[in-house]
This record gives sequence, C-alpha cells and structure tokens, in this order.
Amino acid sequence: MSSSSIALLIGASMTVFLVLSLVTFLCANRQQLRSVVDAELGRGRACAAGIDEDALAAYPTMMYSKLRRDKYQEAGGERAPEEVTGTQCAVCLAEYADGDELRRLPWCRHSFHRRCVDDWLRRRPSCPLCRSTPTPTTTTTGVR
Repeated sequence: MSSSSIALLIGASMTVFLVLSLVTFLCANRQQLRSVVDAELGRGRACAAGIDEDALAAYPTMMYSKLRRDKYQEAGGERAPEEVTGTQCAVCLAEYADGDELRRLPWCRHSFHRRCVDDWLRRRPSCPLCRSTPTPTTTTTGVR
C-alpha cells in the first residue's frame, strides 16, 4: 500500500467517524429537548399532575378594579393586601380590565385571569410567574 492510499483510508475513516458522531449527538439532543417540552406541557412520566379541581376551587378569586387600585396607591399604600400584583396576566399577557375575574395563588400571592390560571394549574402545579409550587397544606385545603 502506498502512502497516498493509507492517507485516503485514514481520511475516509475520520469522515465516517465524524458523521456518525454528529448524527448521534443530534439524535440525543432532540430526544432530550422533547422530554423537556413534554414535561413542561404536562405529558410524560416525569411531570407531576396538575392541581385537582377541589383544591383549585378553594383558591381565592376577586374582581379587578383599576379605580380601587389607583385610589389605594394615591392614599400612600403600595398595594392593599387583597389587591392584584401587576396589571397584566402572565399567562395570556393581556392587560386586566375592570370586572375581570382574577384568581390569586395562596402560596406565592400572584394573581392571574381565573380561566387562564385554572387551565395552567390543571396541567402543571406551579405558578406561571415564579414557578413555585404549593405547599402540601395549600393543595389539600386550598389555603395556608
């Protein structure tokens, strides 16, 4: 065998090795990415089930009122204890309007449109904003 044929054989072997390595790397990352997305969407074995309907119904709701919020802030308070955190729903990204029904999560006190957060919590038991999860007492009794 001549030195040029040996170099050609080594080059072909290296090319096949690199192609196989790249294919293996891409397949492994695709599977890992799929499992992360499935867990976020509430599918698969790795993801915890969402919050049950009885516990969800026990979480407090309120009606949004921009006027009441503005009056409290003008009086010198940052936010009344029963008031909303923020002016938009972190799930649907829509601004709150007067009369919107909101639900507050008792473990982190964040507020969202009731329908948005209920759908979220049925799939995954975490706050859409801070990703904290309820304590065992909030899932069984609904309050802390």
